[in-house]
Amino acid sequence: MSPKTSHLAGCPECDALQHVPALDAGAAAHCVRCGAELFRFQPASLDRALAFQVAAAVLFVSANTHPLMELDARGMQTTTTLFGTAVALHEHGMNSVALLVLATTIIVPAVQVTAMLAMLVPLRLGIVPGWLAAAFRIEYAVRPWAMLDVFMLGALISLVKLTQIATVYNGTGLYALGLYIMLRATAMQAYEPHEIWRRVEALKPGGIPPVEGEART
Repeated sequence: MSPKTSHLAGCPECDALQHVPALDAGAAAHCVRCGAELFRFQPASLDRALAFQVAAAVLFVSANTHPLMELDARGMQTTTTLFGTAVALHEHGMNSVALLVLATTIIVPAVQVTAMLAMLVPLRLGIVPGWLAAAFRIEYAVRPWAMLDVFMLGALISLVKLTQIATVYNGTGLYALGLYIMLRATAMQAYEPHEIWRRVEALKPGGIPPVEGEART
């Protein structure tokens, strides 16, 4: 496939179909109708996104297996984890809130991490997996429901308030969760969905491998 072959792209805001222009490194394509950004050419964007995503996945596991915080109230010590938070809400009769916390802080982020790795790892190895389109759709669909950053904000507020009634110690899981949020945000900043399909085209028989710094379509 020639790098100068024109393709059609749909605007994520107004759904207008338009030809995708060739871009220089760092440049962005915008919708001719509404001006929304269609995509941005970032050299090695998928490789950088994969590196940050792998690190984020390790931290996500750590955040779920280590305690978020430890409370010491007059000699009575207790610890909690992400899953333990959902369990505690369930035990106090707040089943809907417990289910919401479980879904938005554990299940959805786990699905999102898995979908991203299922796309990026095979492509990095030069393989176009059969589940690529499904993983792409799943990651896009669950992205708005991953709310670990909201949970982190609530945990920090609770941490400040709890210091008035007990001694609070930050757990390893809390630090891992904070680092995960930052690395996840960095990975999504580097991630360019358009490059997924550009890489797929390059891996097809007869496709032209992408050249670093080359204008792409």
